Amino acid sequence: MIDRSVELGGIYNMRDLGGFPGLGGRTVKTGMLYRASSLHRLDDAQAWGDFDAKCVIDLRYDRERDAFPLPEFITDYLHAPILPDHWKSDEEARKLPADQYLVAVYHEMLELGGDAIRAILDALAFGDTYPAVFFCMAGKDRTGVVAAIVLDLLGVSESDIADDFALSGDEVVALVEYLKGRENIEDHPMMNQREELLRVPRSAIELFLAEVDTKFGGLDGYVAQLDVPDATVKALRERLLD
Repeated sequence: MIDRSVELGGIYNMRDLGGFPGLGGRTVKTGMLYRASSLHRLDDAQAWGDFDAKCVIDLRYDRERDAFPLPEFITDYLHAPILPDHWKSDEEARKLPADQYLVAVYHEMLELGGDAIRAILDALAFGDTYPAVFFCMAGKDRTGVVAAIVLDLLGVSESDIADDFALSGDEVVALVEYLKGRENIEDHPMMNQREELLRVPRSAIELFLAEVDTKFGGLDGYVAQLDVPDATVKALRERLLD
């Protein structure tokens, strides 16, 4: 597998979403779209300037953004929370096997995150956008669902989407170990998760995609029922496929 990891001032779990085979034998362009853990941890203004992001998409809750604001040198970004600020995971659901619990959360993201997903796709399809980066706190769940949606629209196979998803496991475990004693927030979305959840089992995204296939006819079908214009999807493909 191609190493798509990216070094940006020590940010964990950051990688390029390019290189995958997509629609019609085309390939997702590299150097365009990145996923990451939260950029509030970035303290290297020079590295950020060299990266030269044109579009920054913050998927975090307001309470996370208030506790951990972005550095002053990140001056322009889209706030598109994939779950509302008041959302909390169900305690009973947390007792389920890790993959089943995560699948339930991902379905909630689709149910509650429609406005954010429309805004994200619009931002990526139009304007002076690239390179673009999107992130949540760990870059695994909210970021993983957004990555899956975009890659699916580009014609990337479910197997490749699952491969990308699974790469977050070791990175997130290492990130949480690094953050112990460094970040404190009530209901911190990572510090309160057992390791099976931090390791984002591949079976979680596989089961989620299978259920989305049944319910919507795929993630592209889900996007269609959000009334995202065909022109938006076409523009996204033209910009991100070779």
